[in-house]
Amino acid sequence: MISKETEIWNHLHTKRRQPIDPQWLFDHYSMDISQELKIIICEKLGHQEDKGWEKVKVLIKTFGVQPELIHAAGLCHQKEAYHWLLSLIIDEKEEQYYCNVAESLACWGAEIPEQVLMTCMMHKSPSIKLAGLSMLNFRSYQMSAKELIRYCELALIENYDALNLEVIRILQKRDEPVISERLFKLCSGGTDATAKSALKALGCINTAKSRECLQRLTKTLPDSQKKNFAKKQLAQQCVSIS
Repeated sequence: MISKETEIWNHLHTKRRQPIDPQWLFDHYSMDISQELKIIICEKLGHQEDKGWEKVKVLIKTFGVQPELIHAAGLCHQKEAYHWLLSLIIDEKEEQYYCNVAESLACWGAEIPEQVLMTCMMHKSPSIKLAGLSMLNFRSYQMSAKELIRYCELALIENYDALNLEVIRILQKRDEPVISERLFKLCSGGTDATAKSALKALGCINTAKSRECLQRLTKTLPDSQKKNFAKKQLAQQCVSIS
């Protein structure tokens, strides 16, 4: 006898390239199926935008806040879903799911209130800080270079590679001199992974200031491997402007 869960998987497989009726997805979500299957069902609901959100709302009322339903709310891209996700952080609800909520909110970065962004950026959890950096990435174009660096410092203070690398990814999109100087410091004081990423970022920026920073690094970096990498980045910049 084929189990109910196997039947659901079979149906999802046969319809994998087609939209699935939101009502069918709604009817087959339950606490009795595997977490993997719950996630798949909720993702497919989330991709159906307003129709999906109407079903997700009912599931939240029925089963309470669940990580896969939070994820679906983010995928729906509906204003009501956005405000619901915001409320979970602003009202300090469901703190065990803060990381899920922050990740689901990230794509609304430009609209997210300062309070929520700061809550994520100052949180003790690296995962929530990473979600905060995703929010920051979406709104960074609205900020001055100095303001952007001030936010990034909240993540850099941890000196945690995953956070450092995400900060570098955000900073390298800008070409202001103060950005190059901050990357210069990461080359000098970070871990090997952080230093290499910051050197690459300076190489990508390709301004007079970034070249000056690389030139200094070729003389000041104590590690010969990093120093040679700095020389390589500098040489590539010189070729590109010749």
